[in-house]
Amino acid sequence: MISGDFGNDFGQKVDLTASIRNILRNYPEGTAVLKELVQNADDAGARTVRFCLDQRVHKAEQLADGSLAQFQGASLPVYNDAMFTEEDFKSIQRIGDSLKKESESNKAKIGRFGIGFNAVYHWTDLPSFVSDRYLVILDHQARFLPNVNPSNPGKIVDWLKNRSMVTQFADQFKPYEMKGLAWNRSFNGTLLRLPLRTGEQAETSLLSKRSLSVEDARGLLHNLQVEASSMLLFLKNIE
Repeated sequence: MISGDFGNDFGQKVDLTASIRNILRNYPEGTAVLKELVQNADDAGARTVRFCLDQRVHKAEQLADGSLAQFQGASLPVYNDAMFTEEDFKSIQRIGDSLKKESESNKAKIGRFGIGFNAVYHWTDLPSFVSDRYLVILDHQARFLPNVNPSNPGKIVDWLKNRSMVTQFADQFKPYEMKGLAWNRSFNGTLLRLPLRTGEQAETSLLSKRSLSVEDARGLLHNLQVEASSMLLFLKNIE
């Protein structure tokens, strides 16, 4: 038997940024993205969905990394009153291949964190959300979060197990604060935050060269409001 090293690492790899660009080329923009988020919430059993345009600029002193300061500005927060399940956390990590689609008991739940969710990258480079006891930040370019790489391009923080992080990185947690959310208990809902991609970010983004201004975002929300009543005809849970 021959032992010892044999060659160097080699193999086929998935370029996440290329995968997302391909998804965006085939997925419409506009209110279709917002409708996908509504559908995801409906699949989770939510009864309420709320969209907001947050124009505030949050402090950027106590962050996990200095490069995250650029995402403390205008954003689209999206709330629903359903909590992430363990299966949901696994599902959202898989680009364009929802675990829910593989489950016999969930075949009726169409698109739950499948290809459609990734349409948010039309507008943002760093989507994040809080649900249950976790803060999740997705950085598919592996450029902004500390100690990430293309194989693991994101971070999840259990704020109940790591209470000191809420104090140490107070400005990182501040944009998610809302009624009903406190860092000393689980959050019975889900709050997605989409920092609007600026023109400067669009120039260097590996995901999309599309920026989204505050005025553009306001127009999208107006269009969604116009279309909302007809959407209810196709939703099972949302009221």
